[in-house]
Amino acid sequence: MQFPDSFFEDEVRNGFFVPSLMKRAWAAQLEVLEEIERICAKYQIHWFADRGSLLGAVRHGGYIPWDDDLDICMLRDDYIRFNSIAQKELPERYFIPQDRKPEYRLFTTVWNTDVICLDKAHLEQFHGFPYPAGVDIFVLDHIAPNPEDEDIRSSLAVVVANAAVSINNDNQHTAESEILISEIENLLQVSIDREIPVQEQMFIILENLFSLYMNEHLTDVASMSDWILDRTWRFPIACYQDSARVPFEGTEISVPVLYQDALRIQFGEHYMTPYRDGGGHDYPCYQRFEGQMKQLLGEYYPLLQYHASSDDLTPGSRHQGNGLQEIVRDFFSLAEKMHLQIMSAIDSGDSDTGRMLLESCQTAAIQIGTLLEQRKGEGLKTVRLLEDYCELIWQTHESLNKGQFSAATSSISDANQLLPQIETLTDTEILSRKEVVFFPFSASGWNSLDTIWKQASADPCCDVYVVPIPCYYRNIDGTFRCERHESEPYPDYVPVTDYRNYDFENRQPDVIFIHNPYDEYNLTISVEPRFYARNLRQFTRLLVYTPYFTPEDFGPGDTRAVKNMSHYVSMPGVVLSDKVLVHTEQMRQMYIDHLTKFAGNDTRSIWEDRIVV
Repeated sequence: MQFPDSFFEDEVRNGFFVPSLMKRAWAAQLEVLEEIERICAKYQIHWFADRGSLLGAVRHGGYIPWDDDLDICMLRDDYIRFNSIAQKELPERYFIPQDRKPEYRLFTTVWNTDVICLDKAHLEQFHGFPYPAGVDIFVLDHIAPNPEDEDIRSSLAVVVANAAVSINNDNQHTAESEILISEIENLLQVSIDREIPVQEQMFIILENLFSLYMNEHLTDVASMSDWILDRTWRFPIACYQDSARVPFEGTEISVPVLYQDALRIQFGEHYMTPYRDGGGHDYPCYQRFEGQMKQLLGEYYPLLQYHASSDDLTPGSRHQGNGLQEIVRDFFSLAEKMHLQIMSAIDSGDSDTGRMLLESCQTAAIQIGTLLEQRKGEGLKTVRLLEDYCELIWQTHESLNKGQFSAATSSISDANQLLPQIETLTDTEILSRKEVVFFPFSASGWNSLDTIWKQASADPCCDVYVVPIPCYYRNIDGTFRCERHESEPYPDYVPVTDYRNYDFENRQPDVIFIHNPYDEYNLTISVEPRFYARNLRQFTRLLVYTPYFTPEDFGPGDTRAVKNMSHYVSMPGVVLSDKVLVHTEQMRQMYIDHLTKFAGNDTRSIWEDRIVV
């Protein structure tokens, strides 16, 4: 299957942050579904999107943003036929697990592998997703034609289900288990062999109870493992007598022909209104494999996950750039002292000392002029006055060479009078102004910076630049593949500077705004490494991060949203910035709590200072 590079980018859907790794899990699951669909087409087996996948297909045109798995269903006869031929028809390395936990024994799962796989061919086929990816297949059975029969079947199924879950190889010979086994034998008139695993036999009995009614003229079906517990989700068989195709993550998926009816039964009349819940299993579905990956890679695992060092958290170690204001102030202070020494040398007739001091003044003035042009660009009035100053210094030097002490005194006096004019102009033109640069990597995310940019641009003491920085899509090995281009432009009212024409290392702006948090720790995209937060912070007094996306507010109880914070909060762009701007007080508290857990309880005061609304 083909997906555009942009599909694998982190994004916010319906206010929920979906990380790149989840996108890869989705894509890998769709590859598995494609194989299931191929087998079903070959054998004329009908299947339908089910549960959250059906809701996502209709409501979102794909996955529910906070969902992580792919569910389909089949009627019992199709389910039996699929299970009878699937393993031999599936590609190599695909498998259907047989030895599963009891709660997973009543449906089928097709996996693309049973282990973490870092093989290049596998990663390329499954879009860089290294963990097993699968599709759950649930079965629908007919409900008995009259309520009394259904009550009996359901009651018996509950008894057997409890036995199937509670009896295992360790306890099947206990007195308590024997009572339960004997009760089931008497109720169902079956014989259960105590010499082989009883649990296996219980699941076979339970499946037989579920599929007890297979008359094609029956009118209603249900997923029996749900039905016997609370008698919900009873579907007219007409829903599943044919299928329709609807869009799903850039492809299409089969749904029940009367999918609206099926959705109303499962999710109520307002099923089109998004409601975020926690689902029925741990999130993400590949969570346990992440722990295995850490063990597998050992000391190499930190290369895949950002870990903050003590230097990252220490403000005093954050910036190495020289302060322009201090350099300029030092120059004027030194020049004034040297002028006095030059005039003293002229008065005493010491031309050698005078020339040496003049040469030092001129060298310092040239260096300051060069530095100002590097930091602030060409065309500065201050630099022109520095050039006039250098001319007077040169004239004084030449007069001393010729022994013309009177002329030397006159020209150094002119230079001495020019010096405070230069200092005043430097204050007005340079030192009293702030240079603020925005380094967006995404035009579509400019909104998060737009208000701040407008405020800075309206300040008469600010020189403001917007410098979009290059961003690249990455190969599965992390190398850069191609530059990421956006069709959406920046607003017409925002003047944009080419990044090749803005030398931030030399200009050392007062404030840098970024809205990419990842540096190298994103599977799909990377800005040019020169613009990583770790490098930028060396060349500014204030590095400010604000997210290019805006999730809806959530609290500690929204465990899925909390878990995904590791993909965008405990990242270099956040940790290394002097200030982090978020949109609400609720989000500020979530950032502070997450970063404190990430970096240690003793860092809470750091985040309380840095994270601001």
